[in-house]
Amino acid sequence: MKAKLLIFIFLSLLIQTIPLFAQAENPAVIFQKANTSYQNGDYTGAISAYESLIDKNWNRSNVYYNLGNAYFKEKKLGLAILNYERAKRQSPRDRDIAANLAYVRGLLEYRIEDKRNWYLKAGGAALAFFTIREIGIISLSLGFLFWMTWGISLYFQKNKPWGSVRKTLLIVTVGSFSLWMIKSLHDAAFQEAVALKSQAAVRYGPSHKDQVAFKLGEGIKVQLSNKAGEWRQVVLPNGETGWMNQEDMGII
Repeated sequence: MKAKLLIFIFLSLLIQTIPLFAQAENPAVIFQKANTSYQNGDYTGAISAYESLIDKNWNRSNVYYNLGNAYFKEKKLGLAILNYERAKRQSPRDRDIAANLAYVRGLLEYRIEDKRNWYLKAGGAALAFFTIREIGIISLSLGFLFWMTWGISLYFQKNKPWGSVRKTLLIVTVGSFSLWMIKSLHDAAFQEAVALKSQAAVRYGPSHKDQVAFKLGEGIKVQLSNKAGEWRQVVLPNGETGWMNQEDMGII
């Protein structure tokens, strides 16, 4: 009898504690606590909570944006820019993200002139304006609309399967699918990173034994190229290249 009573009490306590554990692990609850910590000036606590959400794959643009704000309050400009850039990848047209990113970049001690051709700049800006998911949804929707109208035209207008509307729709559909492929290939081939140290050494080769070519200021964004162990070859907007250790950067 006593054994049954103890088992009953144990199960009752266990059932009561399950919602508490679930609530503690709920990302929305953690996000709210992080926001509260930020509002109360506990930026270290906010950073820890936001990063725990990212570790749980709850890596949304508002998490990165708020994390960037918290790092900015801690005067860690490189990490602030890194997280604003990550937020921008997911919400490329968000004005608050763009404004904060531009403001923090304006505070950097070092700046690098972008010497790329105008069409490369324009192409990069166009690709960055939409996310892969957005382009994919548009492409699939246009593709579905085209095949639906094609099927309807074959059924009701067997002698006139083509028309100006369907031709235009086909061109737009092919163009959107092409843009989807270009965007996917671009994002896969051209990774970017942000320097996280105030004087990050960029060397002529992928080793600490190689001579330092130049030093990169905190917060500077670079394009990543080849990889050799823990080293990545970086390409700056002004055309300079070198090798940088991954511990000195944050990949966007």
